[in-house]
Amino acid sequence: MQRAHVDVIGGIRTGIVLVILMAVGYQVGLLSEGLSLGIGALFASISDTADSPGRRLRSMAWGVLWSSVGTLMGGLVSGADALHVVVGFAIAFVCGYAGALGARGALIGTLTLVLFAVFGGDIIGTGIAFLDAGLVIVGGAAYILVALAATPLKRLIMARITVARAYRAYAEATHRTGLEMTAPTVAVEAMAARTVSDHMGTRGATATWLNGLISDLERTRLALLALLALESEDQAYAVQLAHASGRLARSIGDSLVSPIARDIDTPLAALESLRAQAPNEQLRILADAMVQPLRDAVERARRPWPIGRQAELVPPPIVNPPILPRLREHWRAGDPVREHAIRLCLAFGIANLVAIVIDVPHAYWFPMTVAWVTKPDLSGTVTRVFMRVSGTLVGILVTGLFIILAKGAGLEVVVSIAAIGLATYLVIGYIWANYPVAVVGITTFVLMFEHLDGSNPEDDVIARIAFTVLAGVWVLLFSITRPRRSSLTALDALDRTASAIRAYADTVRQGQDAAEARARVNRERLAALTAVSAATTEPRGIWERPGPHVDPEDAAVLLTDALEAASVVVAEELLRESHDDDPALWQRVETALTDMDSRIATLRAG
Repeated sequence: MQRAHVDVIGGIRTGIVLVILMAVGYQVGLLSEGLSLGIGALFASISDTADSPGRRLRSMAWGVLWSSVGTLMGGLVSGADALHVVVGFAIAFVCGYAGALGARGALIGTLTLVLFAVFGGDIIGTGIAFLDAGLVIVGGAAYILVALAATPLKRLIMARITVARAYRAYAEATHRTGLEMTAPTVAVEAMAARTVSDHMGTRGATATWLNGLISDLERTRLALLALLALESEDQAYAVQLAHASGRLARSIGDSLVSPIARDIDTPLAALESLRAQAPNEQLRILADAMVQPLRDAVERARRPWPIGRQAELVPPPIVNPPILPRLREHWRAGDPVREHAIRLCLAFGIANLVAIVIDVPHAYWFPMTVAWVTKPDLSGTVTRVFMRVSGTLVGILVTGLFIILAKGAGLEVVVSIAAIGLATYLVIGYIWANYPVAVVGITTFVLMFEHLDGSNPEDDVIARIAFTVLAGVWVLLFSITRPRRSSLTALDALDRTASAIRAYADTVRQGQDAAEARARVNRERLAALTAVSAATTEPRGIWERPGPHVDPEDAAVLLTDALEAASVVVAEELLRESHDDDPALWQRVETALTDMDSRIATLRAG
């Protein structure tokens, strides 16, 4: 669970929109129309992003447009089996290749393919293809209006959300074991917040305020990383200090977005008290380095915010990279995007063919699940398959409980619509924080609609479970055949990380500005973390590509060494600022890096 990414407000907002659409549809006797409207709103919300209004509008509009295309094409080929099969293969390839346009393109491609499977495989919605596609557009447009109206530009809500998310990510890092595994994510969240600030067109006092909060967090994160290098001197104190800084960071983050005033004085006083209890001079210096930026952040949060009518903004330039060159760039043989498109084309196309041939109720669940879980890399696919299966099983159980409650209370319509609203909240609130919880929501959403529409989804529980498991096994079979492994790059990423840390150390020793060298370490360490994490989930494959296979345990040890070396360099950088240089720390850095180089060479040779 990545708590920093839980979108409570977005989930509640989308849930309310869905409840209204479904309730109105039911009251006027147009429940099928209400479903298509609701799907448009739901998928527009999934396409939303924490960014400037212009970029959010473009993302949601493209998501709704292509969702309607998937709905239209699915509805048009439904019942025409031969055409359905041919179009299924073609649209799967196109949707897979949409990843050439970036992460947002890949997401919209998935949504499009899911709706093609749903509307092509079952009598769902009105059964009139053009009407359902139009209703998806209307529902999406309704959500877009609500979303943009609820986040006025001058209030900088999305910018504050991304800054708050970065502070919450820091708080999560301080309260987990193995801080080294979470520290890079805090840097990523801070970079995302800066990007959104730029996209908003902030300037003057507004830009100073937002970027100041981000800089305060980055300075605090460095102090936390340095603390890891010296925690052996007094581990209990180091843990207390980290936890106290995390509690204060969470309070600061919450205060930026919560309508309710948050207490930031109490956690600040607790952190100040710990700083005064530092057991030695070096830990006191690091405690100061941690407390001061958080104190600055508290002062920024206390002062009147330069937003609302006082916000200083200019229209930010939106650069649209040409589409065709990006598509051509990934057309070469062996390109990961092209390979994913081919893999998805075969996996989805055959699953769609099987669903048509067997012709049993809800067979669309098979290709729909394939569309949801097939990812470009082996690690992502394996993880998504198990998350999807577990989330679907829990979702079916939750739906059963709602149906029992609805029948027992004699309020089937009220309970069903309320359940749909709650399910929508789970989808939007947790889709980026905990995918299995989001799957519980999407499963409950579909099944509760079927119950509200008069069918009995509880009668087909076994079939849905079977199709979910079958889809997971089917996708895994395709994924492990000549797999695209993220972990193949682990040794190279670790090697680059060691080189970046050495360059960072040299820069600090020479007394030069180390900001760029430190940023390079962050980038390389994040890439290494991604590759090593992938190695822990990727099984053996069939028809493997040539390349070194990294044992996850060996890679994890190397990653820990990299963290130790980086944290020591950061500690030395902060100590030097206070004229308290420690030669023993440099010896630790050199020993750790030399050991890394030796073990990487051994792994390459073996």
